[in-house]
Amino acid sequence: MESYQVLLERARAKLPPVRTGGERFQLPEPDVMTDGKNTVIRNFQEITGILRREPEHVIGFLAKEFGCPGVLDLPRGVLKSRLTKDQIAQRIREYTAKYVICSECKRPDTHLQKEGRFLLLICEACGAQRPVTVRRVVTPERPKTPVVVGEVYRLTIEDVGRRGDGVAKKEGFVIFVTGANQRGVTVNAKVTKVLGNNAYAIVQP
Repeated sequence: MESYQVLLERARAKLPPVRTGGERFQLPEPDVMTDGKNTVIRNFQEITGILRREPEHVIGFLAKEFGCPGVLDLPRGVLKSRLTKDQIAQRIREYTAKYVICSECKRPDTHLQKEGRFLLLICEACGAQRPVTVRRVVTPERPKTPVVVGEVYRLTIEDVGRRGDGVAKKEGFVIFVTGANQRGVTVNAKVTKVLGNNAYAIVQP
């Protein structure tokens, strides 16, 4: 039976050569400029080259993190939102920690590999492997309003607005009622529009 040391050396020999030496891994600062409502990372391809990751993967991560569209215009990357250099640098550091740096030996000499439903980060220096969890983005549900467009409600006018419309409330929700300009009266009101925390209605016979 072969010794453990022989087996270990054989396993190491099968690993791909490490691209970098012992030098300190350092990313360049993102070169950011604003173009209207867009933010352009002018050295985006240089950054992804040092990370050894596909530009599509990196721009996709940034777009998801910032909740905005992201497009490639290599060597540039464009995010369709006004962002600061510090915001982008922080997200790139988070990407590096999650998708590049080995959690065992802390080297950047890694690659991503899909295994079934899982994405693995495989270290080329020490052979360590770990799954990369993908965070699901949950869109919060919009709060339901107590009134629905097209429905008629029995409302009591509590106040009169500056434009002469009556002001009523239903479960704390403010409703402006056209055609009702007397405090204290109760009317049938048909809801015509719901905007944010307010609704608009007209008096019905």
